[in-house]
Amino acid sequence: MGRTFKKKSSKPKPAKNDEQLKVESTEFQLDLGALDGYDLPNVDENEDLHEEPKSKKLKQSKPQVLGIDYREREEKRLEELLFGELFKKLEQEPQSKKDTSKSSASKKKLRKQISNKASSEAKDSLPEDVYGKNLGLSSTAGRQAVWVDEDDEDLKCKNVQFQKEKGLVGEKATSETVYKQVLEKRFASIHGQVTPKWAQLQNKKGKKDQDSDDEKEDLTKTATDLLRKDSISLPQEIIKFSRMLDINKETRAEGRVISSVEFHKKQSVALVGGNSGVLTLFQVGGSLNAKIQSITFKEFPIHKARFSANGEEVIASSSVTGNIQVHNLVNGRNTIIPHNKQMEKGSYKDFVLSPDGKLIAYQGQYGYIHLMSARSKEWITSLKMNGEVHALTFNIDGTRLYSHGENGEVYVWDMNAKVCVHKFVDDGCIKGTSIAISPTQQYLACGSSSGVVNLYNTSQLENNSLPKPDKVILNLVTKISGITFHPSSEIVSIFSSEKENAVRLAHFPSMTVFKNFPIRNKGTARINTMDFSPNGGYMAAGLNNGSAYLYRLHHYDQY
Repeated sequence: MGRTFKKKSSKPKPAKNDEQLKVESTEFQLDLGALDGYDLPNVDENEDLHEEPKSKKLKQSKPQVLGIDYREREEKRLEELLFGELFKKLEQEPQSKKDTSKSSASKKKLRKQISNKASSEAKDSLPEDVYGKNLGLSSTAGRQAVWVDEDDEDLKCKNVQFQKEKGLVGEKATSETVYKQVLEKRFASIHGQVTPKWAQLQNKKGKKDQDSDDEKEDLTKTATDLLRKDSISLPQEIIKFSRMLDINKETRAEGRVISSVEFHKKQSVALVGGNSGVLTLFQVGGSLNAKIQSITFKEFPIHKARFSANGEEVIASSSVTGNIQVHNLVNGRNTIIPHNKQMEKGSYKDFVLSPDGKLIAYQGQYGYIHLMSARSKEWITSLKMNGEVHALTFNIDGTRLYSHGENGEVYVWDMNAKVCVHKFVDDGCIKGTSIAISPTQQYLACGSSSGVVNLYNTSQLENNSLPKPDKVILNLVTKISGITFHPSSEIVSIFSSEKENAVRLAHFPSMTVFKNFPIRNKGTARINTMDFSPNGGYMAAGLNNGSAYLYRLHHYDQY
């Protein structure tokens, strides 16, 4: 153990009393021997190590190292390391160095100021409520807006709608409205509310003053609220929706029969294609769906059109010609993919794209399924099932392909080995016409020519050739033309193009049909295609009257 070097003295050292020992024991100590004056660093031989300290007081009898109070220097170094410039600024304040007690008090005051300032900066840098009302929490306290524009209340614009209603023109048309109110009204017309839930400063009950216990609610209780299914799950029986402006109202040039409607996976854009050979891209806004671009395919009635997995291309097929066309949205070029000799003529009519962007699967004749590279558009191989194939669908990661067709049989294909790994019979089905799997891969829906839809739990399909459905939907009586799952897997749409108003929305996991959809109107056209936006806020339907309907699902806040 190290020892201190002191000048020899003939006088005996006075014994330390209990009070002095108690004071020494309460002094600040770091877990370093050098700070206690024992393990000294290397010292130059020329230094005088036998200099006696000038002060003999107990409070000032700290061990000296190289003529400097090592403990104070180490404390200062650590404070600068922890607080940086903040410590330097506060250190510039005048402090008394004559009296040791005053120095100790100033240090305590300095540390307190640093701690208070650091805590205030941390408080200002983070909002009190990070999550807000968007998660349905009942204990959200009043919050402050992150940013406020002072010009919102001063900037005004002319109220054109007011002018039209009053018939005012010229100088009489002087009615003005605050621009902020105009934007709020436009936002509410699209999303059904003025302020989104996540941006609300007060809860719906309007309580401005809440107890401090609610404001300082611990994380455990908050997490419990988030896990409550009744606060975020979709209600049964009644679905809240509103009919918006038709997507293609600005053009109406896609043809009498709208055969394709799809939302872009990354942008708020939708495509609408029909039998006129015109495909149009629209900016989805609800109240105003502005046209972006129209693509005309000459002598090419569009039977089906889809965005590629990366969203950079549009792939279109036709029931008339024996080829497909690809439009590149980046460079604006059209490419005609000629008929492949390995694929029989007419097999380009119906197709599905794998979500991983690797494959395109086409429905061929005589039970053939043709696989094409989504990148090079070259034929890869063909799969064969018994009977005609009428419906295809990929799972969410593209590793499995499900096919449905004649004899009511469903085939499960491994896309890595390109072989059939399982086959089962759709219960009570004579001819399969549609098939879809939920994004969670928990449910598989199979539609038939008789209007029956069977819902299976995928965990019960393996090694079972005669599975029983968890639910049978019997609301339609004509051939099921299509089945589409909502991105949240809480809704599935079922429609038939052979009868007017033949569409239903089913709720999951209760597997019950919503009672208030569709609206019973006379003269409603037949639905040919349906799709949901990436986050489920919108639903679109293409009809045989040249319209592409747009619906707003109010339970979902995002596009």
